[in-house]
Amino acid sequence: MAEKKTRPASNTPSSREELATLLDGTGLFGDFTHEENKTVAHYVMAIQAPEGATVFREGEHIGHMCLLVKGRLELFKKSDKGERKKIAEVSSGKAIGEMSALDGQPYSATAIAAESSVLILLTRDKLHRITEEYPRLGVKLLWKLTRLLSQRLRQTTGKLVDLL
Repeated sequence: MAEKKTRPASNTPSSREELATLLDGTGLFGDFTHEENKTVAHYVMAIQAPEGATVFREGEHIGHMCLLVKGRLELFKKSDKGERKKIAEVSSGKAIGEMSALDGQPYSATAIAAESSVLILLTRDKLHRITEEYPRLGVKLLWKLTRLLSQRLRQTTGKLVDLL
């Protein structure tokens, strides 16, 4: 059976205005101005992931982060025994893959579309360009990513302490 692939699609938003409006509704960019999101829209692209499509795999070095604007994703991690374990579900408005976009390291989990989904991609290179070409916007975005990672680390620490 052929693997389902993500792809740009004819019904996927592609204009700067459409992309900016989608960014307005995400947790990461929701408190940016619409004009700031129009600037960010220059650097992103939207893709469609049909149900069952792999968005990225644990261990891959693609280096982009994804903002889920429609649909639902499931995240899986391989155990030491090689078993695939579901570690999270991601709903619309949430970001994934930001660690890889920031540090260039491989993805720490596999993301699969649990239903037909639309994602906005921001590559590591484009994130770097934003910080160089629009320093204030870049700093604002990096602060948002730092807060997101800090929140996730706190949640993980809370879950870990329950297991000890």
